[in-house]
Amino acid sequence: MIALGLAVSGWLAPAVVNGSPDWSAAELKHEIELTGDRVERLALSPEGETVASTASGHLAVWELATGKLLHRLDGHRSPEVERPLPVAGLAFGPDGTILASTSWTPGVAPEASLKLWSLVSGERLQALAGGKGCREVSFSADGDSVWAACGRNVQRYALDTGRVVERLGHFPAELERSGDAEAAAAALPMPRQGDADALALSEDGTQLAWAGRPPTYPSPVIRLWQAHAGDAAGEVADDGESAAFRGQALPEVAPTRDPLALSRDLYGLEAPSPISEERVAQRMLASGEVRVILTLSNLADDAVRAWRYRLTFEPLEDGEWELVRVGRQQQCRRGPTEPDAWTTELCL
Repeated sequence: MIALGLAVSGWLAPAVVNGSPDWSAAELKHEIELTGDRVERLALSPEGETVASTASGHLAVWELATGKLLHRLDGHRSPEVERPLPVAGLAFGPDGTILASTSWTPGVAPEASLKLWSLVSGERLQALAGGKGCREVSFSADGDSVWAACGRNVQRYALDTGRVVERLGHFPAELERSGDAEAAAAALPMPRQGDADALALSEDGTQLAWAGRPPTYPSPVIRLWQAHAGDAAGEVADDGESAAFRGQALPEVAPTRDPLALSRDLYGLEAPSPISEERVAQRMLASGEVRVILTLSNLADDAVRAWRYRLTFEPLEDGEWELVRVGRQQQCRRGPTEPDAWTTELCL
């Protein structure tokens, strides 16, 4: 069912600016292109390694780094209707091995409104809450129980017995997700990607799962964004980008709707290699331009260890971008600089 699973970067660490993530300089880490209906709900695992999604009542669990479908779960059903019921809530357990899902549909009684799934085997562990209908769901910090807003109250279910061990009139405040996923999505450095159908923030608030259908895509996608820290001017500090770049002649290319893809086509690795590595990051500058940094390392070259390209795109009408500047720097194996230093000088 996967058309594309792409890891586009991974050498910049999560960062927080003044105590809150900087989403205006976020990095696109992973993208999974899907087939079928639009995504309705998302949930991120605690380590940000997997994402759960729902579409037309069905649940799927994906490995973000590869785009691999790990599990397709049956979801929620009712003896009154033949089709799967919409999923109202999703939550991962603290260790990422259990997924909780809830269902709530006006006028329809599910066979079980709260279900717990093993992400090791893909099997259902518990079917709870009967036909009450449940909305919000969250695990306790120790992972031994799960809270769900079912019916008129909020209940805490013990995982070992499936029984209600506590009731409250409202959802516990300490279990409410911190951070604003909609505000984060609005600040992402690719505003032309379209409206989000579903969003989910990681527990630490520095990763954002985004699902939607960008205007130029034939099918829905799930994207994982990583927040980054900015300096006083609002720019992102890249590894080595502060060094000078030697200007390059502009290639004759037409405007593009995907600066990152065009950068890879122009300067990326020509063929897969078990040794060489390609990394790429994209961000929006304060000027409204898009900056792409493409790094090729462990090259099969006696003199040059790595190339780094910096491409700058200006926005045009209709969501297109024009390549206006290209710069290049390199790391040398034997000088004139240290092997880990970036330079514009010729390698010996």
